[in-house]
Amino acid sequence: MEFAETPFRPPQEAQSLLLRATQGCTYNACNFCYSSRGYVFMAATQERLEQELLEKKGTYPADSAVYLIGANPMALPMKTLCSYLAVLRRHAPDFAELRMQSMVRDVKGKSAADLRELRRLGLRLLYIGTESGSNEALELMNKGHTAEEAVEQLLRLDEAGIGYSTQYVLGLAGKGQGRHSAEATAAFFNQVHPHRITTTGLTVFSGTPLETMVRTGRFVEAPEKEKVEELLLFLERLSTDTYFDSVHYLNPLTYRFQTGTEKAGVLEDIRDILATYSDEEMELMVNRKLMRSL
Repeated sequence: MEFAETPFRPPQEAQSLLLRATQGCTYNACNFCYSSRGYVFMAATQERLEQELLEKKGTYPADSAVYLIGANPMALPMKTLCSYLAVLRRHAPDFAELRMQSMVRDVKGKSAADLRELRRLGLRLLYIGTESGSNEALELMNKGHTAEEAVEQLLRLDEAGIGYSTQYVLGLAGKGQGRHSAEATAAFFNQVHPHRITTTGLTVFSGTPLETMVRTGRFVEAPEKEKVEELLLFLERLSTDTYFDSVHYLNPLTYRFQTGTEKAGVLEDIRDILATYSDEEMELMVNRKLMRSL
């Protein structure tokens, strides 16, 4: 069977050697998620991965990082992941490191010995959809893990020496819940050691369960001003030193900075924006109605 899903990657992997590992998602039940829906989960064979690597490796530096394309390749059995890494070792022995997407539950499914072995073989970074530190928001969106479970699994990655880039969705808890979400998510991240925190603003995409929740009144979207207020409070309460990256088309405001040394200027800028722009002007920062058709 051929892959039908359009391949995608994080913006940070623009220079990496991209190899298709999986199609679809093993969970595929998050209420807000629009990607991977309608695609049967399948994994590349070792032979297919090897063929793609041989076709591409001549156009990349020998020490390039390698990114495995897919919603959550970390869910694959250890035997499969190790076979992929064996292909990399055989045909691209100087590759810098391996990176891929993961869910919290995928990390939980690997033993401490598994994680150490993956680290030894070259896995250095996982992109993990933590989404929020609010258990109410996680349950509402059927995320499949609690904040406490996420902390436990991220600390296991710390022990194994595997880095992680985490996700925070502004507005995930809905209208009127921004303050609670910001405080809970800052408290969550202050317990762990993310390589990077990235944000997006919640957007209701067509065909998702969230679209039905909005239509039936079960969920009310937070206005853009509340998302910005949530961002401000989150950054004020965040004490862990990490790299913050909100440069994404779904964000009302975009920043890239080191939280430990560069946060003060960003906080001042956000406060100035909140004091300067009207609610109506802030709604125009992101045209989410247009994005519903993407």
